[in-house]
Amino acid sequence: MGSRDFTADLHIHTVLSPCAQRDMLPHCIVLEALEKGIDIIAVTDHNACENVLLTIHLGERFGIWVIPGIEVETKEEVHLLAYFPSYEDLLHFNQLVEAFLPPFPLDEAVWGEEWIIDEEGNIAAKKSNLLALPLSLSLEEVVEEVRRCQGIPVLAHIDRRAYSVFSQLGFIPPGLAVEVLEVSPRASPDEVQKRFSLSGYRFLSSSDAHTLSEIGRRRTLFRMASCSWDEFLLALSGDRGRDIVV
Repeated sequence: MGSRDFTADLHIHTVLSPCAQRDMLPHCIVLEALEKGIDIIAVTDHNACENVLLTIHLGERFGIWVIPGIEVETKEEVHLLAYFPSYEDLLHFNQLVEAFLPPFPLDEAVWGEEWIIDEEGNIAAKKSNLLALPLSLSLEEVVEEVRRCQGIPVLAHIDRRAYSVFSQLGFIPPGLAVEVLEVSPRASPDEVQKRFSLSGYRFLSSSDAHTLSEIGRRRTLFRMASCSWDEFLLALSGDRGRDIVV
């Protein structure tokens, strides 16, 4: 089967993240991606996934593949992206996130609001606890749980001066079961490899969008035969003619 290039932006926040603008509704995100010619997206809110299923359904309606995802903050304050083959796998993992997220009342005046959106685009519920907190699990423990739930862990924006593995730890722990690293829109994989003397890793880059205008500002091309989880895994590993290009 022949392959083609699919454009992807796999790091987008919805209104469930208090730091995202209030027009980052699943409906608006999908339409923005459609207008910009993006084939694959992932909404990756901080330590939560309640807006993922609606985004998946909207993506199916408009021909955009939505990969179930989340952005987790470990107890070292390292941000880790996790992608899953199904929404059920993401839900399974999210049970762990909820169990290890410290309860802390959300002060909306300080942090902003955390909205769960219904099919009509209305606010179905608001979270009362702050989501943007570190879990009481180490980076190694979170990676292990992502793997146990059939997911793919990706170290987020590794070149950033905050909430990255290098800003928080200064190094990638030896033996950490992560093969893919995300580079922020501010840097290129070549620059990051040289700066941190990295070798043997695969790279992708996404927008980390908190506003509609930021969606697609950085994209990764996935060379695959089709939009499927198996093809996604082949592209991430560079196997059988599949590949990723930043």
